[in-house]
Amino acid sequence: MHFVYFFAALILVLTLIKFTLEGKIAFPKNWVFLSLLVFVIFQIIPAFTSIDKFTSVAGYPSRLNGGLLSQFAYLVIFTCALINLDVAKAKKTLATLVLSALAVSLWGIPGHFGYDPSCYVLTGKLTSACWQKEFDPQVRIFSTMGQPNWLASYLVLVLPFSVYFVLIVKRLKLKIFFLATALILFTALIMTTSRAGLSGLLVGSVLLTLLLLLHSLKTLKQNFLWLGIFAAGLILITAFFGGFLFSRIQEALLKNQKTINQPATNYQLPATSLGGTESGTIRLIVWKGAVEAFKHRPILGFGPETFAYSYYLFRPQEHNKTTEWNFFYNKAHNEFLNYLAGIGAVGTSLYFAFLVITLMAFYKLIRKSKEESAILLSAGFASVAGYQTSIFFGFSTVTSQLIFYLTIALVLIYANSQKLATFKLNFPSQAKYITSSLLVIIGIFCLAIPIRFFLADLLIARAKQGTSVNISQAVKDYESGVNIFPFKNPFYLADNAYAQAIYATGFEDKNVSQNFAERSSNLIQQSLNLAPNNLIVARRAANAFFILAEENNEYGQKALDVGRKLTELAPTDPQSYYTLAQIQAGVGKTDEAKKTLETALSLKADYLEAQELLKQLTFDN
Repeated sequence: MHFVYFFAALILVLTLIKFTLEGKIAFPKNWVFLSLLVFVIFQIIPAFTSIDKFTSVAGYPSRLNGGLLSQFAYLVIFTCALINLDVAKAKKTLATLVLSALAVSLWGIPGHFGYDPSCYVLTGKLTSACWQKEFDPQVRIFSTMGQPNWLASYLVLVLPFSVYFVLIVKRLKLKIFFLATALILFTALIMTTSRAGLSGLLVGSVLLTLLLLLHSLKTLKQNFLWLGIFAAGLILITAFFGGFLFSRIQEALLKNQKTINQPATNYQLPATSLGGTESGTIRLIVWKGAVEAFKHRPILGFGPETFAYSYYLFRPQEHNKTTEWNFFYNKAHNEFLNYLAGIGAVGTSLYFAFLVITLMAFYKLIRKSKEESAILLSAGFASVAGYQTSIFFGFSTVTSQLIFYLTIALVLIYANSQKLATFKLNFPSQAKYITSSLLVIIGIFCLAIPIRFFLADLLIARAKQGTSVNISQAVKDYESGVNIFPFKNPFYLADNAYAQAIYATGFEDKNVSQNFAERSSNLIQQSLNLAPNNLIVARRAANAFFILAEENNEYGQKALDVGRKLTELAPTDPQSYYTLAQIQAGVGKTDEAKKTLETALSLKADYLEAQELLKQLTFDN
């Protein structure tokens, strides 16, 4: 995301300089652009009313995609592509996107056979042994995308354009190359064993086939042999590599059916052959929580990208019966429910409007375009519909969302449908160069912001890794990261406070220890003031105060206050009650700690840590 921020800022500044030097301003003149503009600008309102404004603006840490800044970055790239690219450049960019997907697929496929290039980079050994069991690429490849479903949704986006190049290129070598590329992309998609990806692929494939039959029959007849080879390749690849994917589908259907038919008294959530609760079952639970969050703020939602906090306010108790009960869910695993919880019915309706207007624009252009453009528009239609289907069962990432918006712009340009409205700027020659110079200065300032984001991120990451090794250096890195970040970051402040609390306990000199304890306490208070409804910050703050309370009783009440706040922010999460019980026990409130542990065990009867602490407190008394 930092990379996208940097180049979005660079492209915007260069475009503005171009306007100045040419003496005219241009902006896209079509409904697709207008609907996206309205959708993005509207999100300022729910961000302003958000339960966590920082997250709504900057995005959730480690993801960032979906925050207001990311939405504006995508809008800038989409708009500037429409303004600056012509048909030839659009075609080259589409080809580049297909070639990039080929590289990603070729990087990931060897992992299926136990030879993951990523392991070679990390360890110097060409195996798949560097990954933990649950991330074994021999079961589900993920290449450079970090997760199989993310790779699948990315490939669903790009695959229709590889088919487009198969149909329109004339040279034999290029035709063979793009046919092989399409088959390799399909192979990689199958090897992800992503049911969401398969759903998107099926929807995209059906739509592409229908549109081609209706509007590009001549080209299909001319490529009959190639399409036959392609179809045979798809069948063979599915037969060889689709076994685990279809066994996952069958297993999910059987397990869910078994759950539905079981008596309530014997209720158990279905598990997969790999040992965890079936992912479809967990998704349904998370979706239920997302719907509850939407019901409580139906108009504007809780704020962009705040699902990590709104979900835990309404988290269904049955989540505690899954093997992922202690996983932190910061996405609804359904893009549309994520929007409903975050930006409400109004924002989600605007997103739907953008999708409908885009698909309608593509279809209208298909009906009146020449055959080659009609094929491209059909591929674009299938790409958008297939991708939206895949993220209905998941969520967008930086890569897929960037390419989603970019391909829409490229298709519009390539179809020669892009019109620009222009306004002349009556600048004297000298004023043009002065304005351009000012824009350069502003541009340098703007480019410095994503660089500072990135550098702060590096320092905080290094600090986290060094906390258990060299706490003194970690504290310095935290301080540097907090200072480099362009504005106050509650996550960084809370992490810094936790490190300072640990650091404070390591001094024999009480004055020095007290000094660092006070600094930690001040940082905790700053983070809580900035993000009072942020569950992650509250957890970190509670742990930091708990450490301080072990050394100095005056922090005990503050630890208790934050501990109680945790149970308000996550009332069905047994971990919140366990944390509160630890604090209560630590400050001598044993009876209260026992009651809190009983609440935790009522939410999750097999919570081993809570059972052990309750036994310990009972035995000690």
